[in-house]
Amino acid sequence: MDDFLEESDEAGRRTVGSSGSYEDILKTRPIGFDELLKNNDLETVAMRLTEGALEMADFMKKDIMDRFLDFIFFKVSTGNIDIPSMAYPTKRMLDRELEKKVIEVINKHLYPEIIFRLLKFFTRNVHDADTNLYIANLIFSEDIIKSIYDTYKLFKKDIFVDNRDKRTLNVKRIQQYSSRSDNKLSSPLDATARLKYILEFFLVKYNTTHLYTKEDLILWGP
Repeated sequence: MDDFLEESDEAGRRTVGSSGSYEDILKTRPIGFDELLKNNDLETVAMRLTEGALEMADFMKKDIMDRFLDFIFFKVSTGNIDIPSMAYPTKRMLDRELEKKVIEVINKHLYPEIIFRLLKFFTRNVHDADTNLYIANLIFSEDIIKSIYDTYKLFKKDIFVDNRDKRTLNVKRIQQYSSRSDNKLSSPLDATARLKYILEFFLVKYNTTHLYTKEDLILWGP
């Protein structure tokens, strides 16, 4: 967890000169998300994350919201097993107060800014996609769930595109990969299957039939 420990302002200022301005250093140094959540109201947390994402905008680098999701994923992955259904095992944070704050800030305060980062996280998680439920289990916002479903439908259409480069383009855009990157990590069939698993989980956990049904998640249908 050293990566998430916040350095002191005094230490940060001592590095100025060889590494650029103090403001530039603030954009790249580790963020204490634990302290941020515990010592501030959630509107302030959301404001700092949103403003930080704008300041750190870089197509090829993770911004502060991406790092926030990485922090959340670590906290959940080191937590307790939670099995709402045998087909959809997940986990929950050990610190339930922190988990409560994370759930509220994601669903109530970071919409719509968090949408793209969630989709990027889910679609990039190629090798251990079941763990996407660690994050999905924290989501209850219908707006977020609808955005995931809309992206599922977009990828589903791309499965049948003949040209390989065009077929993977939308997935790469969500993954924030270059259009020239390797196509094998951006298969729309694989990405659709990953989102399908999350959407099936939401069907089990919530009543989302007003947004989509089990039949809507059949891959080879219309």
